[in-house]
Amino acid sequence: MPAQRPLPSACAGIALAFALTLAAACRTPASPVLISKAAPDAHHVAAVRLERCAADWCESLWVGPTPDSQRRIVTLPAASERCTEIAWTGDGTRVAFVINGAQLRLYNADTDAPAGLIDLVPADAQPTTRIARGVTFSANGAAVTFDDCPRDRSGCRPGIVGIR
Repeated sequence: MPAQRPLPSACAGIALAFALTLAAACRTPASPVLISKAAPDAHHVAAVRLERCAADWCESLWVGPTPDSQRRIVTLPAASERCTEIAWTGDGTRVAFVINGAQLRLYNADTDAPAGLIDLVPADAQPTTRIARGVTFSANGAAVTFDDCPRDRSGCRPGIVGIR
């Protein structure tokens, strides 16, 4: 059996880097985070993760006190829905996920229970002609403001929707 030779220093560095990368990958969640946003009160974090589902890739919505203790709220249908933005109420009690740039889905951050579903862009204008961007809750959480933008050109206009 031939004697083992020590690795050249360049190879040793590459081997060490690979080992550290592999160790880090084993500690992180298997599903990569696409979007993440902390609540203003810093008690919750919301995320959108990419996951394998059936024969395709799906996005799933997550909420929790820390990125390591998040809970899955829902997995979106693979072909038809994508989350484009996350918004929080000022007190951090509710989180909103903007789906396909047109619909706001609200959830209670503590219980994960659905707290509302609001069309930001009228159904007849989505998903082909207009998109909502820059969603922000009012100070009291009773309304959201956003930019109502054409998908194919510039020229956004302000939008506002009341929330119960």
